[in-house]
Amino acid sequence: MRKVPFKNYVILAVIILLTVTFVFYLRSWFNTSKEYYAQNSVMTQVVREIKSEEIANYTLENQKFILYVSSGQNSVVKNFEDDLRDLIKKMELGEEVLYMNLDGIDTDAFYNSLKDRFAANTKIKNQISVDTPANMYLFTDGKVTAVLNNVNNYSMKRLETIIDSWEIK
Repeated sequence: MRKVPFKNYVILAVIILLTVTFVFYLRSWFNTSKEYYAQNSVMTQVVREIKSEEIANYTLENQKFILYVSSGQNSVVKNFEDDLRDLIKKMELGEEVLYMNLDGIDTDAFYNSLKDRFAANTKIKNQISVDTPANMYLFTDGKVTAVLNNVNNYSMKRLETIIDSWEIK
């Protein structure tokens, strides 16, 4: 019977130790990224995020854009946002769409501001809703001219058709 050198056992132990350490690192990284996306929206990967107090200034410089509004922590819209992110990439709308996270802001004050300062007319003012998980607003000439409430219930094909009809580019 052949004798196995002691250094081979040491090398095997080091390889096993490194492998186990690497697996635990990957698991930790996966859990951290999963937790991050549970608390934040994937929309920030493809579009710029804006705060509610910045909208007035943004409308002065950019007359036509889409504002997507939702909570970064709302699990109801996570799958929709994955699809929406892909649609925005496909339609090359990264510069024309803004994302606003509703977490940590006074939503009533935000929606009242949209109604009072940015609604183009009374019909639009009445369409702006507080009770929906995700909304889209088309701004034209600094005013909201179209509203999509519960946008998370729209199919991507329908949403693509609507955005195309807005002629945002």
